[in-house]
This record gives sequence, C-alpha cells and structure tokens, in this order.
Amino acid sequence: MYKYIILIGLLLFSCAVSPPPKIIIMPPTKKKSNVEQNQTLFSLGYMSGYDVWEFLKEQPAEKEVIDTFGLPDSVWLDDVQSTKFLYYFISEMQDYNTIEISTQTDSVSGFEWD
Repeated sequence: MYKYIILIGLLLFSCAVSPPPKIIIMPPTKKKSNVEQNQTLFSLGYMSGYDVWEFLKEQPAEKEVIDTFGLPDSVWLDDVQSTKFLYYFISEMQDYNTIEISTQTDSVSGFEWD
C-alpha cells in the first residue's frame, strides 16, 4: 500500500511545473549599438560628481540611468543572474565607474563612482 502512495507521490512531484526562467535583457554597449549616441546631461558636463552620487542614490530605473549617462562601455551579468554591472569609462580620470542594476527591480542597487 505504501509503495503505491510513494509511487504516485513521486509521479506527481516529477510532473510539477516549474516557473519559466526570467528573461534578462542586457542593454547595448557604445560599440555594439547601431543608434547614434545622443548628448546626455553627463556627456555635456552638466553633472558634478555630487550630482551623479545624488542621482544614483535615489535608485533610478535602468532606462533613466542610460538616458542620463548614455550607453555603457561594457555590461556584465553576475553568476547568479541577479545583478547587471554597467561600466562607464571616464577618459579624463582613466577610470571605470560601475553602476549595479538589480535584475529583479531593474533599478540601481549599488554604484561606485569617483
């Protein structure tokens, strides 16, 4: 009797539907984009380091970040696919700055900006 219950339980458990994986869309980079780069507040020099910090501290959406800073120079996804890393190269400082975007909320979850 117990063998049948275990067998039916295993059959039902093995047929359970798992949720589909979330599709993560990565933003294009400057080099891979076919669209002409528009001038942004940042590229025009209208944002100081403090303005950048204040803007990112408010955890804007990924679209707002790209509208403000332009397309990133490089984009990476972490191993567990929970965070996108947008890298911006600042030629005057010869330094990369990082903006972390949560894949769950599509908003800023962290940043390092000099």
